[in-house]
Order: sequence, then structure tokens, then C-alpha cells
Amino acid sequence: MNSTVSKLENCKNALRRTYDKYMDNNNYSIDDFNIYLSDEDYRESRMMIMRMCKEQEVDVPQIFKDCRSVEEFILFIASDYNSHFGENMGFISNQFNVFIDFVEMENIEVQIIHVESDFPKELSYQHILEDIAKCEQRIDTGDYSGALTSARSLIEGVLKEIILNIEGKEIEGKPSLTELYKAVRSHLNLDPSNKELQKPLREVVSGLIKVVHGLNEVRNISGDGHTRKITPSLHHALLVVNSAKTVANFLFHTYQYQRNLGKIKIST
Repeated sequence: MNSTVSKLENCKNALRRTYDKYMDNNNYSIDDFNIYLSDEDYRESRMMIMRMCKEQEVDVPQIFKDCRSVEEFILFIASDYNSHFGENMGFISNQFNVFIDFVEMENIEVQIIHVESDFPKELSYQHILEDIAKCEQRIDTGDYSGALTSARSLIEGVLKEIILNIEGKEIEGKPSLTELYKAVRSHLNLDPSNKELQKPLREVVSGLIKVVHGLNEVRNISGDGHTRKITPSLHHALLVVNSAKTVANFLFHTYQYQRNLGKIKIST
């Protein structure tokens, strides 16, 4: 079997099984959205479909425009409360079959070129947890300078991914964390001057600006990415890593919340 067809068929069937599990006895819940399909495998199939759409000069199906993980795909379908289980199972098949038929008829292989990056391909909480684990591992091994560098990379990755998802373009040059955060702050409606925010929240949001600036400056002073001026101690590393964890969690959940409300649009 054509390898592209095989990947698309496997992805389709896994998504159908996941949706079936999600809807089992009308529970509308599942312990693990990746029980049958990893996000990486889903993204590979998604990229194949988007590439075929580009080559055929046709619109990408909305579900593939909006959904970059298995969980998002399933929740996209489940959000249509007027649809029925059988219709949705058929919908999943139809989204893939048109491309599977095209590949089979044309006997083509869709190649995806993987480019190595320091930052996650997908903004997901799992990636954030993995980066936090790197920070904490460095602390556990006594690599406090490395922990500062990892903490900064965590925030930089989250900021860049939010900008990429919303603006649809890579960041040019090497902007500072402060510059990146300024752009994200605007996208996520987190400007301290926003009158819609209650005063206590405006104070907290203002404080985040100082935290991000501090994360940038602390890494420049004592991280392992530059010549060290100060050797950090355990309490320094804990302060910086815990601050980075707080900012990363807040930005991720704010991004998800405002996206679900439709206050921000995702570029494709």
C-alpha cells in the first residue's frame, strides 16, 4: 500500500476510535486523547493534507485549519450538538477519504520535510510540562546556570509559538523576551491599560511584564548561554524556574481560554 495512503488511513481510523471512546455511553470524556493516535502522527497526516490542498489550490478543510492536536480535532466535532454520532463518524471518514482517493488515483507520495527546531512545533501543555521537567532536572543535578537558560527557553518557546499560531509567520531576527511578550500581550488582550480587566488583575498583569524582563536579564547575567558574571545558587535557580513556570502556565491557559471564546483568531 502507498505509504501516504497507509498513514492517512491509520490516522482516520484512530480518530474514529478516539471519537467512539469519547462518546461511549454519552460520557463526553476520555482519560487520554492520544490513546490510539499520537499528536505527532496526527500532525504529520494534517501536514500531508495541507500540502495536497496547496498543490491542488483548494481550501484546507476547516477542521484541519483549526485543529493541531487529536484533542482539538475530537472537541471540534463534539462541539456540534445538533449532529449525531453516526453523522460525525461519517464526517471523520469523509475528511480523509477525499485525500486518500486522490493519492490512490494519482499514485503519489506526499513528503513532509522535518526541520529541527529548539521550540515545539505545537503549542501544547505537554510540551510545556516537558520543558519544565528539563528545568527541574538541571536543578536536581546542580546545574543552576543551565536551569536559568532552560527557564528562559521555556518562555521564549511559548511566546514564539503563540505569535506563530496567531500571526502565521516565524519571528525574524532575535527579539528579546520583553519584545516577544509585548506582542503576545497585545494578542491576548493583556495590556495593563485594558479597562475590561479589573484593577487587581491589571496589577498582576503589570507585574508579569517585570517578571518577563527579569527572566531575560537574569539569563544574560548568569545563564550558561553567555559568559557568566555571577554564579547562581539554588535559591536563585528555584526563583527563576518557578517564575518561568508561572508565566508559561498563565500564557498557555490564557491563549486556550481566549481562543475557545473566539476572541483570538488562528492563522493557517
